[in-house]
Amino acid sequence: MARISKKYNDACLKIFALLNLLADGDADFSDVIKIFADANGEITSNSNVLLNKYLNTIKIFGVDVEKVKNKYILKHMPFSLSLNETDLQGVALIGAAVNFLPDGKNKNNIIKLLRDLENLYDNETRKLKAVISSNKNYDLSFYFKKFETQIAECENYLQNSCKLEILYVHNDRDDCIMCIPKEIKYHDTVVSYSVYNTLSRQVVDIPIGSIKNIRKVSEGINVSQSCTTVIFKLKEDLAVRYKLRDWEHSTGKDENGWLVVVNSGEDFDMLCSRLLRYDDKCVIVSPDYLKNKMTKIIDDMLSNYGE
Repeated sequence: MARISKKYNDACLKIFALLNLLADGDADFSDVIKIFADANGEITSNSNVLLNKYLNTIKIFGVDVEKVKNKYILKHMPFSLSLNETDLQGVALIGAAVNFLPDGKNKNNIIKLLRDLENLYDNETRKLKAVISSNKNYDLSFYFKKFETQIAECENYLQNSCKLEILYVHNDRDDCIMCIPKEIKYHDTVVSYSVYNTLSRQVVDIPIGSIKNIRKVSEGINVSQSCTTVIFKLKEDLAVRYKLRDWEHSTGKDENGWLVVVNSGEDFDMLCSRLLRYDDKCVIVSPDYLKNKMTKIIDDMLSNYGE
C-alpha cells in the first residue's frame, strides 16, 4: 500500500510540475521532458512515453496543450472565464498600452497576467476575441499629448471627407502626396495618418510626427468614389498608340473602331485632367456623374473664352 501511495504521490508531483511549467509561458521540450527523467535523472525512451501519457491524462480533465515545433503552449484550463465584448476590449486596450512601459519586471508581470487570463477564456469568449481582434484599431491617443493638435486636425479632415495635399518627411527628405484620409492608427509608440494615395492607388501610413503641412484640396471625397471603375473610349491614332496604365485594361475595339479602356481607381481629378489632353479623340462612357463633371469643365472653359 505504501508503494502504491508513493507512486500516486510521484504522479501528482509530475502533473503539478508540468502544469506549473506550462503556466509560466511557452515551455521548451527540453524542460518538459526533464520532468519525466528516470531515477538517475537520465532522459530515456520511456521519458517520451511518460510525457505523452501525462499529456493525455491532463487532457481528460480539460487542460488543452498544443505543441508548436519544440514548444508546448497551454491553450486552455478546465476552469473557464466568460467575458463580454466590453470586457475583452478593456483587456485588449491594456495589452496595447503595455507596449509603452519600459522593459522590466512590471511590464513582464502584466504580460504574464494577460497571458494567464487568456488561458482561462471559455470557448465563446475565445470566439468573440477572434472576431473583435481582427483589424481593431484601439484609440491610445492619450499617450500622444505632444501630437494632440495634429491628431485633432487629422480627425477633422476625416469627418469632412476632405481630399488633402500632405507635405511630410520621408527618408530624410520632404515628400508630397495627394490623398484621401482613411483613419488614424495607434501602434506601440507611433501614431500614423492612414491615407489613400490617389496617384499610386495605395494606402500609406504617415507618422503624424513627420507631417510638416496639410492643405485641403476639396471636400466630399471618399476612397470608394476614387475606386470607382471608369470606362472611356479612344479613336484614330490615339487608339493605336495608347499605353495602358497598371490599373487599366482594355476590352478591345467596338464596332466603330473605338478602343474601350476600363480604368479602376484613378483619382477623378487626375483622370479628367489627363483625358482632356486627348481632345475629341476621347469620350467617357461611364459613370454618368463623371461624364457630367467633364462636361462642366469643358463648358466652364468655353465660357472663359466667350468672355
